Amino acid sequence: MRTGSSRPHRRPARIFVAVFSALSLVSVVGCADNSPVAAPTSTLPAEQSDTGATDSPAEVAIPDYETDLTLDKEEKKAIEGALVAFVGYIDTINRVFSSGGTDLNDIEAYAAADSLDSLRQSANDLKEDSKYMAGEYDYYDVRVQNIDLSSNSSDKDSVKILFCSHDSKHAVVDKGEAMPNQPETSLTILQTASKQDGDWKISNQELWSKKCE
Repeated sequence: MRTGSSRPHRRPARIFVAVFSALSLVSVVGCADNSPVAAPTSTLPAEQSDTGATDSPAEVAIPDYETDLTLDKEEKKAIEGALVAFVGYIDTINRVFSSGGTDLNDIEAYAAADSLDSLRQSANDLKEDSKYMAGEYDYYDVRVQNIDLSSNSSDKDSVKILFCSHDSKHAVVDKGEAMPNQPETSLTILQTASKQDGDWKISNQELWSKKCE
């Protein structure tokens, strides 16, 4: 059983009902029991997209991940690119929601399709309701569930990433209010990373399970 490599990879990030009480997670799609193998953490330079605001690429530390897939060289490279988008997307969620939906700078860097639409809609809802997200949307136990590389077009490539998130470590509250005390809960979430004009971005996010070990 093989796992993703740690060599450098260059690239330039529905809303979560999990974040908004359950903000862009739109459906419970199932649960899988795997016996994965851990892969090492890599620190990769994130290549800036054409719409990016910074002049130089930032270092992105992709998380440890597990998979039960047997990976070839190209699949490992794809997973690394997808995980750069994964980290960038979650950073974007935290930045946008903690700002009360006002900081939409470069939200297209790591988000596309349904995820981008949901991000914008949730940002608008926060502004209209004068609310913001207290706390932080986090991740742990990252697992690569599936990878699909097209022989015809790289823009058809996709990587599905399962991960856990502490749903109790963030809350949407009125501006000026602090993070409330909440019972500890965790969710399992499925993200789909897709190639968009040559760049990896998160195109969808769904609730996989209302529990996480």
